[in-house]
Amino acid sequence: MKIKFLPQNIVVEGTPDKTLLKIATENQLEIRSICKGVPSCAECRVKIVEGESNILPPSKAELSLIGTSHFIDGRRLSCQVRCFGDVTVDLSEQVDRSENQVKKIRGFRSQKQQESHAVNDTMLLSEKPEKPEKHEKSEKPQQHDHKNKK
Repeated sequence: MKIKFLPQNIVVEGTPDKTLLKIATENQLEIRSICKGVPSCAECRVKIVEGESNILPPSKAELSLIGTSHFIDGRRLSCQVRCFGDVTVDLSEQVDRSENQVKKIRGFRSQKQQESHAVNDTMLLSEKPEKPEKHEKSEKPQQHDHKNKK
C-alpha cells in the first residue's frame, strides 16, 4: 500500500504492522511525539485527507485524547493509525509547529518583557496610592496600664 505525506508530496510504502508515526520516522519525516507512541500526549496529530476507509476507527484511548474533533476535521493520532490501503496524510500542522517552535530555556528571561497594566474596576493598580493625611488627635483616648507600675 502507498502512503502519501503532504505538503512534502512524498509517497512511501507501508505495512499494516506499523503505525503512521513509525512509517514517517523511518522515512525521515518529522512527526512530533512526546510519548513516543503511547497514546498520552496527542502531539502526533495528523489529518487524514484521503483513504479514511483504509484505516480503523479511533480506539477508546485515542478518542479520550482527541475527543470528537476527529469527526469534525479528520485528525488522528499518528501513533495509533495503522493503514490497510492507500492513504494520504496532511502533515501541515506538524510542519508549521516545528518551524514556529521557539525553545524556551528554564531560568532565561526573554528580551521582550511587557509591563502589566492590571485594572480593578476604575483604579489602576500600577499607580502609587496617595498617603493618608495625618490627623492631629485620634478620637479614641489612649489607655494606659497602671496596674503594673510601682
